[in-house]
This record gives sequence, C-alpha cells and structure tokens, in this order.
Amino acid sequence: MTGLRDLIFRLFPHATSPGLLRVGDPGPVAPVLVSGNYALTVRRLKTALRGSDVWLLVANSRGINVWCAAGGGHFSHHDVIAAIRSTHLSDRVDHRLVVLPQLSATGVEPKRIMAATGFECRWGPARLEDLLEFIERGCRVKRSHREMRFPAWERAEMATIWAVPVAAVVIPVLAFTSGGLVAAAAVGAVIAEIFGIFLALPHVPIVGRSKWLTFFGAATLATAAAAGILQLTNQLDGHALIAIATATTAIAALLSLDIAGTTPWHPGTINSISNQFRLELVEDRCTGSAECVEVCPRNVLQMNGRNHLVQIERPDDCLLCGACIVQCPDDALRYRFEDGRVVEPDTVRSTHLNLLGRRTARG
Repeated sequence: MTGLRDLIFRLFPHATSPGLLRVGDPGPVAPVLVSGNYALTVRRLKTALRGSDVWLLVANSRGINVWCAAGGGHFSHHDVIAAIRSTHLSDRVDHRLVVLPQLSATGVEPKRIMAATGFECRWGPARLEDLLEFIERGCRVKRSHREMRFPAWERAEMATIWAVPVAAVVIPVLAFTSGGLVAAAAVGAVIAEIFGIFLALPHVPIVGRSKWLTFFGAATLATAAAAGILQLTNQLDGHALIAIATATTAIAALLSLDIAGTTPWHPGTINSISNQFRLELVEDRCTGSAECVEVCPRNVLQMNGRNHLVQIERPDDCLLCGACIVQCPDDALRYRFEDGRVVEPDTVRSTHLNLLGRRTARG
C-alpha cells in the first residue's frame, strides 16, 4: 500500500528520513551512492541495488525527486555536504569518493563538496536501473547510460498520476449531473485518452502547432469509443454525448498546457511562450573539459574530436535544464532569448526554477 500511495501521489513531496543506509553488507571500501530523500526513489534504489553491498547516503531534498529538487533550489551541494558531515561518513569508509545522481547536476556543484569535505564526486547514470552495471564497472558510467530514457512502464505511471485526480473530479460531477452510467463512460474515456497520449509519446508531437492533432485527436477517439459503448446499451443521447465530449475536451486542453514539462524528453513550454530561448556555446571560452557532456540527460552535447572542443550536436533535444551551464568550469554555455537577452552562467547558478519553469527564485 505504501508503494501504491507513493506512485499515485508521485507529483507531491513525500519524504523519508535522511541518513546513511546500508544496502547489503557494505564495508569501509564499499561505494557510497548519494540520493535525495524522496521516498519513492529511496525505495526503488534499495530494490535496484539488491544483491550489492553499498552505502546509500540520503541527503535532504525536501521529499522531492533530485531532478526537480536540484532545479528548484531544494537540493544542492550544501545538502550533500550536510549529509556527509552529519553521518560522519569519513569514519565509515576508507575512501573519499561519493557518487552523485546525474540528474542533480542542475543544482549540485561537485567542486564545492570536495572543498568542504575532501570527498571527490563522480556522476552516476541517469537512471537507477543502470546502477548495478555502473558499480560492476568500478563506478564508471557508460555513455549510453547518461541519456534519460522514458520507457513505456514509466509513461504508464505518469498517466496514472494524471488519471487518478481527474477521475476523482469527473466521477462525482457527472454522476450528479448525468447519472452513473454516463459518468462511468466519461471516466473510461478520459482515462483511455490520458493513457493513449502518454503511451504514444515517442510517436506523436506534444509541442508546437501539430500538438493539437495529438490532444484533440485523442479526445475525439475517446469520445467516439465511449459513445459507441453507450449506444450498445441504448443509453446514448444528446446530453450524454455532450457530457463525454466536454470531459475529454477539457482533459485535452489541460494536458496541452504543459505536458511536455512533465516528461524527461521535453522542456516546459509555458515559460517561453512569448520569448523562446536556447542554449548557446561561446566557443572562445570552451577548453573541452567535457564536464557538460557528462551531465546532459539528452545527449545534446558532444566532443568534437578534431578540435577537442564541445559542440551542440542536437539542439532540438535540449531540455534547457541548465545542468551543462552549471557544471561548465569555463562558463562557455549560456542561454540566449529571441529578443537578444543573454542569461550568463552566474545567473543560472544563483537562481532556481519555479513550477512554471521560470528562474524567479534566487539562491
């Protein structure tokens, strides 16, 4: 039941206690993996690491997953430093290496952890299911494990997160206004609509003008299916059809607002409707350290073997998360808006993202 609760309310903070946890029987030379204290992540980490002997250093991320927490200013190097000190980690292990979650790179600066604690930091893989192979490789990440995947099972989870509150609203409203059978048909339609969109994400557009074909096409198909079921039971009339179409259209409109921002494949869209911005490389600053390449979750950045410098290889896939900007030691990456404004690295490091993806909270 705890796991089901964590899943259904995944979008909301849910904390477990920070501290140093044992997975298996770790000794003084066992690797130390850092995590935030988002309960669902900690539970899944324990499952993914079953059979290994590792230390799990749970830092305070305010009960939020590390990606959102780091971007929003709720998880930083200060929290990792506090966890290392409060657990007396240096007394528990002989080495001085901690593995950071790659997705925390938007707000965690390894050099500050090293300066404050003496612990070197290394980035782990983007997804926790790759951790066992990462450990077997001597805590070295494969290039393919840096990129953020979004498998069907996880898309189904995200659909569930959307579907449960929607059903909780639609059922009582339509049951009161249109009767139980119509309410059931409408709920079935909107749930099918939501799951259909999420499961089809790799193949349909959810940004740009063509996204309307996805959202309202799904609403039309779901309405038609529910109407067909009601027709078979002789319960379809004009009122029922309007109720179902209203529900599915409302959900399509809601999802279209910024479903992109709830996926690990697309940047949020609300914050840039009137003024688009993009990642920019200042070539004469770049020294080819490649730290930006190591933390990019979409494989946007690559090393150019001829001049040993970084290049923006896949700009359309950029999430605008800022991890590369934060980690670049040469300040060679920044944001540029369509109106010509530039956001330099110091601003990115000292500001945080709010729920609409705007950098309005200053650190």
